[in-house]
Amino acid sequence: MIKLLFVEDDEDCAYAIQGGLDMLDLYDVRCAANGREALKIFAEFHPEVVVSDVQMPEMDGFELVRKIREADSQVVILLATGLTSPKDLREGYHAGIDEYIKKPFIAEELHYHIQAILKRTKQNRRIESTPESNTLQITMGRYVFDSVKETLSLNNRVTQKLTSREAQLLLLLYSKQNQLIPRSEILQQFWPEEDSVFSSRSLDVFISKLRKYLAEDQSLKIVNERGKGLRLLTK
Repeated sequence: MIKLLFVEDDEDCAYAIQGGLDMLDLYDVRCAANGREALKIFAEFHPEVVVSDVQMPEMDGFELVRKIREADSQVVILLATGLTSPKDLREGYHAGIDEYIKKPFIAEELHYHIQAILKRTKQNRRIESTPESNTLQITMGRYVFDSVKETLSLNNRVTQKLTSREAQLLLLLYSKQNQLIPRSEILQQFWPEEDSVFSSRSLDVFISKLRKYLAEDQSLKIVNERGKGLRLLTK
């Protein structure tokens, strides 16, 4: 059973989603009506997945995500929202979410999103086992990337803790370093359920964050070849 925390101040919506997930017999679901209640349940329940609304009383979803990420970098976090502006996308991903899910949605759709994320996590582990990256610690220029702890270190000091999605994307770029990866291939692997504009904006946010994380080493560059794809240059 997958332990899931669902945070939603609309009682009818929470009841419908919990009931739908219960019918799948794959999830152990707990619900919270606001961010403060969610943090309390999170500390006691230790969920593997958190799904939260954005606009809630007392504490919005962005702040909730930031607080959860301070405590747990591995938990899968989805934000449920109708907000799709570039600013909202950036705020969510910078807070540390793994994915957005657009409202309204049904339990089955949420299930598919969660399964897609878990599938990518398994693919990530398979990449780690390839000859090109058969170690837990990968040297990238001046940085050391720990693909299990999902950290970047510089001069023997951890400089950045990555989210699972950031780590998976960086590992994909590294596994094909200096090669062009078609943008469509990345979008299909990481955002298969989203429309093209929404997922493309999401990818741009993640690439911007990875560039910032690697900024201390000018020999590492993530190049966007317009209309073609992305390339991690390491030499």
